[in-house]
Amino acid sequence: MRDGENPQEQGSVPLRDGLFVDGAGDRPPKLLGSRCRETGAVYFPAEVMNPDTHRTGTMEQVEIDGRGRLVSYTVVARGLPGFESPYALGVIALDAGPSMIAQLADWDADNLKCGMPVEMTIGTIKTGKDGTRYVGPKFRPLDERTA
Repeated sequence: MRDGENPQEQGSVPLRDGLFVDGAGDRPPKLLGSRCRETGAVYFPAEVMNPDTHRTGTMEQVEIDGRGRLVSYTVVARGLPGFESPYALGVIALDAGPSMIAQLADWDADNLKCGMPVEMTIGTIKTGKDGTRYVGPKFRPLDERTA
């Protein structure tokens, strides 16, 4: 499956339930996280308890926009079975606040730069021995002029 294609295709399953909602039509995909009603802090993945205050009952589920900045990255030349190699992993600082580690999509090693804008897409993370494609959030570099 090419990145950005419909993850509901036959033979594709989410890497883990509750991580993202697929975009429909022109709507972009979103991450599923949580926000504390008391502090306003946003977390990904979703939390039941605020990890900073350790209070329960203050969290609400939110959809998080998939735009951010590439903080750091590495290129994995030879991955584990099921992972297409080479692939790139990046630390993404989301505009909404949280940071995460994710695979990069549509990348060129010569053009990756720390601080560059990225946006989320849904793509194949790995392929199981039975051919099942496990899909999840990936981030593609954006042109600085269009970000």
